[in-house]
Amino acid sequence: MVRIRNALFFLAGLIFLILNKIRHSLIGYTTPRTFPAREFSKAIEYDSKVVRQWLHYLRLYSPADSILRDKCILELGPGADLGTGFILLMHGVKKYNAIDVNNLAENVPVHFYQNLFNYMENQMESQVTHRYLQEQLDLVYRGKNDRINYVYSKAFDLYQFADENINLVFSQAAFEHFDDFRQTIVDLSKVVLPGAVLVTEIDLKTHTRWIRDRDPLNIYRYPESIYRLLKFKGSPNRLRPCDYEEILSRNGWGNIKIFPLSVLGREYIDGVFPSLNTRFRQKKKQMDYLSVILCSKKLP
Repeated sequence: MVRIRNALFFLAGLIFLILNKIRHSLIGYTTPRTFPAREFSKAIEYDSKVVRQWLHYLRLYSPADSILRDKCILELGPGADLGTGFILLMHGVKKYNAIDVNNLAENVPVHFYQNLFNYMENQMESQVTHRYLQEQLDLVYRGKNDRINYVYSKAFDLYQFADENINLVFSQAAFEHFDDFRQTIVDLSKVVLPGAVLVTEIDLKTHTRWIRDRDPLNIYRYPESIYRLLKFKGSPNRLRPCDYEEILSRNGWGNIKIFPLSVLGREYIDGVFPSLNTRFRQKKKQMDYLSVILCSKKLP
């Protein structure tokens, strides 16, 4: 029964990989979330939760760095909107920088930000006024970035932040989409200040919506040759926690800590393990980890 189940999921996952590649080639990348930004309350709650989680793990990892006033932030891959940036601005950061390879933020309805600013004013103790936030948003729309510095770059050129004195880096479910994660970290290591702290959530499971709940490790079933043939820009890179740790260590990052957020049950792991590609049948790959928070500090 387990063999039949694994064979069926192998075939189903293969079909989804093919369909996703076709869909991406026709319409491109449209949204990183399962709901649109026009669902204002849901999008605002999502952004708020992301920032709360970053700050929670930042306090656990490095309490001295959790005071955001005068910090210069860089977010890698903000995705659907700039809500996290405005929330961080509310917390008193000096400047919020962000870069994405997909210019999804330009399609956000302006009413989303009006709702966000009202929420911040009513629910949070903001260190900036509604009017000031609106002024910053207007500057973004006019391409005259000030304390919100949003950059759209297909080349993901991090060097344009070299003079921004970055001392805190955040990212949310983006690392797993970087096609050349090694080069990204090489570049990031050259633009942040010594002592800069990185806090990121990494989503390690299969991303295809129907199959990820039924077979969360589906993408790890396939040989590299097949997966490479069917992947597209932004497909999960299939790196595991130990791979991220090794790449960061090689590029001058230390005190790396990995906090598991979601862990698979033993029954599923035992059933799927024999059908995984041999590359992923190693204990160090921690295949039971579905999502993690990774924290690290740039060494002097």
